[in-house]
Amino acid sequence: MDQNQCYAFGFEPGTDAFAACMMGLHQDRAAAEAASNRYWSAQLAEQNRRREAQSDLYKVMSLQRSGDTRFPVCGASSDGGMDRRTMTWFGPNCRAR
Repeated sequence: MDQNQCYAFGFEPGTDAFAACMMGLHQDRAAAEAASNRYWSAQLAEQNRRREAQSDLYKVMSLQRSGDTRFPVCGASSDGGMDRRTMTWFGPNCRAR
């Protein structure tokens, strides 16, 4: 594909100009891929940060609701998760044990 592109630009195969064209296309593609990787890494990091913040909020809410019988005790079926540090369940609509 790059060879066809360089040929379409008017460079003759086997010349230094053709090789420089090939190298330039390769470098452009590598730079675009690196930029794409940085973008998606940043998106993933932001997604993880939001997920952690939501989990932290759920943990605080669950602990604040401890002893409040209006909320069910958290378990494996709750929407939150398990706090691996304290080995307790947490969630948006539940209380800690």
